[in-house]
Amino acid sequence: MPKTSNAVVNKPGAPGPPGSAGKVVKPDTGKLVRLCIAAWLIPGAGHYMLRRRGRALVLFLAILAMFVFGLVMKGQFFSTGSPSWLETLGYFGEMCVGAAMPVARFFNYAGDTSFVSADFGTAFLVSAGMLNVLAILDAFDIALGRKP
Repeated sequence: MPKTSNAVVNKPGAPGPPGSAGKVVKPDTGKLVRLCIAAWLIPGAGHYMLRRRGRALVLFLAILAMFVFGLVMKGQFFSTGSPSWLETLGYFGEMCVGAAMPVARFFNYAGDTSFVSADFGTAFLVSAGMLNVLAILDAFDIALGRKP
């Protein structure tokens, strides 16, 4: 199996430091950490930092819309205090949406399990978090040069 490298090779005409065309550039670990944290807190922020403005806007609107639809459908938040592993995983899935969940909790949002679409709302809340995880991984891969 061929060995692959995480290093980025700058192509001629590609953005980068002057005179760096064709040289291997190792990504800065601190920059990658900041990128991933920003992408977690604000969906699409990682792509925005990588100057992928269109993709950043689509991800921001899609993830935020899914989260808001989950709130409108009165989906409930999971908690970590439950003995059920599924509820704990659901909690971490919802936390992956970033700053939106703590903001909703700050404003005392509480789902209504008797509401007809509450189960769908809960699924939307978790799905928004999982979509944000995929967006974070996508931004990470772009920053490493694994993906155009």
